[in-house]
Amino acid sequence: MRYSNFIMVLLIFTGLLAGCSSNNDLALDSKHTEFPDFVLSSPAIVQETYKMAAENPKVLASVPCFCGCNEGAGHKSNLDCFVKNMGSGNVITEWDPHGTA
Repeated sequence: MRYSNFIMVLLIFTGLLAGCSSNNDLALDSKHTEFPDFVLSSPAIVQETYKMAAENPKVLASVPCFCGCNEGAGHKSNLDCFVKNMGSGNVITEWDPHGTA
């Protein structure tokens, strides 16, 4: 049940992002660390979800993680599945590969 809730939230966010997007490139705000190979080699829906995590960190931070990764990885919210380290001003300094699973 928790895993299906996580997938449902992920798909809703991705659908909203895709519906509001006007182009297909994976442009990321230059303040963030560039996407690593594990994101760039993932399917487009995963790439868009990582982009959404960068653009809306407060939204994902307010969503509990339903996949159970909080037990093994110490995640506190859905944002932790995508972002490993974040500096001041919501600048992403390191990405987490957990969101590609």
